[in-house]
Amino acid sequence: MDTIKDFKRQFEGRKGIHFNSAGQSPVSRLAAERAREVVQMQEESGSLADPVLIAGADRARQRLADFLGARKEDAGFAPNVASALSQAALGFPLRSGDEVVTIDQEYASSYYPWAVACERSGAVLRVFSSGPDGRVDLDAFLGFIRPGTRVVAVSWVQFQTGAILDLERVGAHCRSIGAAFVVDGIQGLGQLPFSLHELPVDFIAGAAHKWMGSLVGQGFFAGTPEFLSKLSPVTIGAGTFGRWGTFGNPGQKMDATSRRFEPGGLAFAPLFALDSAIGLLQATGAAAIETEIRRLSARLRSGLQELGVHLATPVGQRGGATSVRLESRVEARFLERCRDEKIALSKRGEFVRFSLHAYCLDPEIDRVLGILKESL
Repeated sequence: MDTIKDFKRQFEGRKGIHFNSAGQSPVSRLAAERAREVVQMQEESGSLADPVLIAGADRARQRLADFLGARKEDAGFAPNVASALSQAALGFPLRSGDEVVTIDQEYASSYYPWAVACERSGAVLRVFSSGPDGRVDLDAFLGFIRPGTRVVAVSWVQFQTGAILDLERVGAHCRSIGAAFVVDGIQGLGQLPFSLHELPVDFIAGAAHKWMGSLVGQGFFAGTPEFLSKLSPVTIGAGTFGRWGTFGNPGQKMDATSRRFEPGGLAFAPLFALDSAIGLLQATGAAAIETEIRRLSARLRSGLQELGVHLATPVGQRGGATSVRLESRVEARFLERCRDEKIALSKRGEFVRFSLHAYCLDPEIDRVLGILKESL
């Protein structure tokens, strides 16, 4: 069985060309069908469906934990990445004078939770300056993370250029100086293998609508027991205390698992869609997905080089994101043609970004390269 062909078939019937998985991916058939089933169940049965949905959500939590290489009790659901990172930042016990390190090209939802947490606590946010084309000199960055740093909060894969941070080296350095390592994983999870058990990461957040191939409105996270034990829940509800469906009890302690960070009811339709998306990724295999993304990206980057386009992304870089810098008039013509022909890609900062998932096709790459050639 060719698992990549099976994966691609899950995205057949797409309208247009989708080179924007780093923004929003099409939804796989499995995920879409699962969401429709949940909505129909709730439409027809209301609260009579609750036992089935609650049991299914528990199984989905286990699958999420397996996917992230975490324990079930350390994996949880959130509305989106911003919510999960806000829980990490605002719930962490920062003190006046503490230092938090980040990078100057972080996406807004990765940057602002820590900026606000530092402002409220009196901690200091130190921002590392990246180089030309968004390159991060890893040795210089490691040197920037000095003893006494409390938290390093960065993206695994940068949204503008697809630059990938070496989680092993950064995490090992953080461990050596006692700093917590918090990762926004939304641009990596679904296209690159990850395991919390195997990497020196303390907390990772992700969401369903990019490389996972599922619905907008479902985020998730996982953390080490040691890191999660330091967090105070930012939002409070019945779930925080494990008191679903009953009255408040003054003597009740908070839930000991990650469910204390889930204060209210779960959004079953996007949650179950995510569960099916994870199942599809697992059935296909992380290695197969990464290999196909590499092959497609190499084809695109080779074509861009032949056109003489400035690549901000190194030719051999892992991952499906490729960013280029175009002369303004060329860029305007190219983006207009793409809009007219229903080609989804993104303008991010000074770059035009292509982000190819394993469901993309060779003729689609050739078509987009042809439009770009005509725009030059």
